[in-house]
Amino acid sequence: MMKSVLAPLLERGYIFRRFEPFSLKRVGSRKRVSVYHGLDEQNRYLLVFVVKRRSRVLLKDVKEWLELKSMIEGYYGYSILLNFAIVEAPICSKAKRFLESEGWKVIAL
Repeated sequence: MMKSVLAPLLERGYIFRRFEPFSLKRVGSRKRVSVYHGLDEQNRYLLVFVVKRRSRVLLKDVKEWLELKSMIEGYYGYSILLNFAIVEAPICSKAKRFLESEGWKVIAL
């Protein structure tokens, strides 16, 4: 699982010092999204949301991801600069545009 998450990021030139899964139970969420937390070589913290499903990713889902991100930042106590969404599902164009306007990098597989 970890290799399938890292491969698209390594292809785009991102190299990590630390990269580990984050359990959403720590922040009290039961969402079915895989989240990874890491640190790149330039000491910037990052989050990677991995979504694998058959149904379309909608704007409602994306707004929930932003809430999860703020909960995770509260858990760690610092802001996270790099945010990625690796989506293995159809994604709504409005949802993709909204994520990119918030500074996220969307990788559609």
